[in-house]
Amino acid sequence: MYYVGIDVAKEKHYVCILDNTNEFAVKPFWIYSDVVGLRELLKRLANLSLNNDDFIIGVESTGAFSENLYEYITDADYKVILLNSYQTAKYRDFSTMKKIKNDAIDAYIIAELLSSHKYKESHISSEDYHSLKVLGRLKRSLDDKIKSIKREISTVMATVNPEITLVFKNIFTKTALEIIKAYPTAVELQKATPKKLTKLFRHIKGNNFNDEKAKYLIELAKSSIYGGRANESRALMIKTNIKILELLSQEKQEIEAKIDTLIKSGISKELDAPIENLKSIPGVSDKTIAAILGECGDLTRFKSAKAFIGYLGLYPTQYQSGNSMSVGTLAKRGIPIAKHALYMAAVSSVLHNQELKKIFRDKVSSGKSKKEALIIISKKLATIIYSIFKYNTPYNAKRVLISL
Repeated sequence: MYYVGIDVAKEKHYVCILDNTNEFAVKPFWIYSDVVGLRELLKRLANLSLNNDDFIIGVESTGAFSENLYEYITDADYKVILLNSYQTAKYRDFSTMKKIKNDAIDAYIIAELLSSHKYKESHISSEDYHSLKVLGRLKRSLDDKIKSIKREISTVMATVNPEITLVFKNIFTKTALEIIKAYPTAVELQKATPKKLTKLFRHIKGNNFNDEKAKYLIELAKSSIYGGRANESRALMIKTNIKILELLSQEKQEIEAKIDTLIKSGISKELDAPIENLKSIPGVSDKTIAAILGECGDLTRFKSAKAFIGYLGLYPTQYQSGNSMSVGTLAKRGIPIAKHALYMAAVSSVLHNQELKKIFRDKVSSGKSKKEALIIISKKLATIIYSIFKYNTPYNAKRVLISL
């Protein structure tokens, strides 16, 4: 048996091959991270053995750089183990007993970990699950950008027209944005007329902006604390950022529609029923389901709800020394997007799910903080989601109140 460790990088991949005695089968080498380099790798493996079953190949899961390599070697009928970088880092510290890291050593550590048979293989999602994951992460990226743009707009508006919040508590409503686009600062707004302002909203259904509000807004602008410094530049900055905001918001809606289509049409025919059952949980939205399935894949791969919760990272850190034990904050390890989705679902469930609301109140009454109680609800939700998905049964309110 040959154990092949590959340290993946952008331009070059470093390769180390060990035999059954943990000796170098060949001198460690590197290949270019292109098709020519991958062909060279397969040629070198063939020189050692023409039987693909004689090799176990280990690759760290590094996203963009490892995916194509993994697919290429797997398609060539080699057994490829995808390893979590946290796992290999811990093994490296144990193996070298010191903080040493370079590409050649990393490839050796991966090969040695394979030969020890103490590795834990990372999960590879199917095509549709992976699509959900990609779309979910794109949505989160857009969310972050939208929040950043809104902060920039809010910061400038606090200078150029702080009084507008007396009329619009949220300056990012359709009505408020229409006014800000047309009259970005108090300098422009004080020159407007009530007729011009109300005319802006004829195409917006359901708005309640009237002459009285228009007059009040103009009066506020005329008495604004803003003196007009760098007015044109700040007005341009606001208009530009609003255009970016509208574009990002439109893109986000399109991504959400694609996610919604994947969820509603079912990831596969076999999963139509489990997904419909997940939708029966009060407080759990399609967005939550998409985030969890996209990040975690097929939930039946977990042996238990406890294993699923551990994978998510929904557990506190612990430190023990002698007879003392301290419990810290929620673990940083795990799946942040799915963890966040569950936490937000817990917040929603406290409002819309009578059984989880009762558990939340009981925990708070017993001395838990609201945040601690929400984490408990998150774990309970994870257990419910896992059970419903695995056993393909709808939400059962009676089973929820079984003690944690």
